[in-house]
Amino acid sequence: MVLSAYLNLDPERFATAGARESEVRSLIDSGHRQIESAHLDHDHREQVRGDLERVQDYLSGGDAPSGAHGLAVFSCSSLDLFEALSLPEPVESSISFDAGPLIAPLAEIGPSGHWCVTLVNRRVARIMRGSQDRLFSVAEIGDSIQGRRTRDGWYEHDVQAHLRHTAEVLLSQQRRRPFQGLLVAAPHDLRDTFEKTLHSYVRERLVGYLDDLDVEAATEEEVRERAADVIAEHEREHLTEKLGRLRAELGRDGRAVGGADGVMDALQQRRVEALLFTRGDKIPDEMIEEATEAAIAQDAEVLAVDGPDLGPLGGIAALLRF
Repeated sequence: MVLSAYLNLDPERFATAGARESEVRSLIDSGHRQIESAHLDHDHREQVRGDLERVQDYLSGGDAPSGAHGLAVFSCSSLDLFEALSLPEPVESSISFDAGPLIAPLAEIGPSGHWCVTLVNRRVARIMRGSQDRLFSVAEIGDSIQGRRTRDGWYEHDVQAHLRHTAEVLLSQQRRRPFQGLLVAAPHDLRDTFEKTLHSYVRERLVGYLDDLDVEAATEEEVRERAADVIAEHEREHLTEKLGRLRAELGRDGRAVGGADGVMDALQQRRVEALLFTRGDKIPDEMIEEATEAAIAQDAEVLAVDGPDLGPLGGIAALLRF
């Protein structure tokens, strides 16, 4: 059983420590009530109780990142799972347990955590993950640079090794948790060399470069501010392109389908390339949950859409692979 907890940290409602503590207590109390009233065998009940205690310790212990507007926490001791995600938008506080994690609320707020920003020069590299609203440092690399000097005073052999090391860490990040876009801050004369060093899986996600950032001294907030506009523009263009393709394919009865029945059938056949649904539309949560899980299981993209674009299709549609 996987325990899924969502905590609302909307700064307009939970600006004080007391308000946040009250919300955590209410969430944990709800979890206790659900566990004690559920029809569970002894082993499952004890497992979920332990997971709830672990979530409570995390939420009450000051380990949660500052600046988040929401948190998602997933715990399952029998699977050695405990993962906490900082969310860039508020969510309704809720707690539940089931055979798998509850991920529909994540789809509602979009692809948080699916961007990677890398700052690299000839001596150090910094890798950050997140969204246009928040970036977190996930790796810092400082390789020993020594060997044959170039005219510029750098040891070229070890510079190449440093760039390869950075590229390997990025590939590991991509394989462990894929990111949809990569932004790089690097000296101009190093960019082509670094780009050629990247594995093709990583290089194909390179969106562009960030100028005028001090690779070693820039703060996370400075990096986020510089990256935010680039990410927002790319995501707008990406969604516009997907919606345009959807309209074109539907117009010629091509590789697209609209409406709940058609989408669920395509998901069952594992034909979906991208799942699109209207954010906040009156689509049953159970359907969004089932559709999102099925889409992720077949490596399909999940896009939440604002506005009326999918209204004639019942608020849900899909682009198809075949």
